[in-house]
Amino acid sequence: MSEFKNIIIEGLVKSGKTKLAQILAKEFSARLILDNQENPFLNEFHRTLSRSYSSLALKTQLIFLINRYNQQLEIRQRDLFSKTLVSDYIFFKDGIFAHTILTDEDLEIYKKILHVFSEKISPPDLVIYLQTSFAEMLQRIHKYGNETEKNVPAEYWREIFEAYNYYFFNYKQSPLLVVNVEKLDFSQKADIEALIKEMKNSKKGITYYAPA
Repeated sequence: MSEFKNIIIEGLVKSGKTKLAQILAKEFSARLILDNQENPFLNEFHRTLSRSYSSLALKTQLIFLINRYNQQLEIRQRDLFSKTLVSDYIFFKDGIFAHTILTDEDLEIYKKILHVFSEKISPPDLVIYLQTSFAEMLQRIHKYGNETEKNVPAEYWREIFEAYNYYFFNYKQSPLLVVNVEKLDFSQKADIEALIKEMKNSKKGITYYAPA
């Protein structure tokens, strides 16, 4: 897999992106980069989602943006791209959430900061988008999510679901492999080997993989 030096795993909530990133990092003897999800506003923001406006929305998104930017900057400064990287998030995922939850006024502030930060972000060599149906996404949230996630209104998760699919349907920055994970078992070596084979064939444009 030497042709891919920077592999990004992204996906819907509870799609298994962190688990897959860990597996692939081991398979490729790569450096694993995990999303810094420390955010003091997140839980309280989730509890305010039933309101028409949450003053915590912009703060929550900016904390995520700054954390992820600082992490990407550290990778760049330490020249970690000399070794294969496998990450469980794409930097621009912030924009997916921001366009969903921010007011027009707050979004303009956010986009100005994002524009400055994004100029220093290197595009990945391959993005793997883990996709499920909305019903499967909700089922996984209720099975594997924390209590706060389980109590988030389904309407919010619907908006996130549609925003993710829209973003990756229009994604053109690098080769993209869209993987339906509903019938994939990451604990099965055969499933991982089949996925790696698909990765090797995903060198341009969008490729779709849906195991039967």
